[in-house]
Amino acid sequence: MKVRDKKVKQMVDVSDKECPTRECYWPRPDPGVFTQGAGYRTRYPGKRPDWLCGTREMNGCPEDKPKSDVAKEGMKNGNI
Repeated sequence: MKVRDKKVKQMVDVSDKECPTRECYWPRPDPGVFTQGAGYRTRYPGKRPDWLCGTREMNGCPEDKPKSDVAKEGMKNGNI
């Protein structure tokens, strides 16, 4: 799924809509595919790279997804 990141002003590929509020969220341009001896090659020749969550791309999403900062604040205030 893609969500709009307000800081980078791009659509970022994430696992769910709460990702931009999590600590593990790391938006970055898609570096492409790494080939030993050749380096990185783009997945989209002739196009601007898409954005994605770097944590998800490199390590996968955490098994227990951290609660978002918004949810933490709601619990402190008794709203959730």
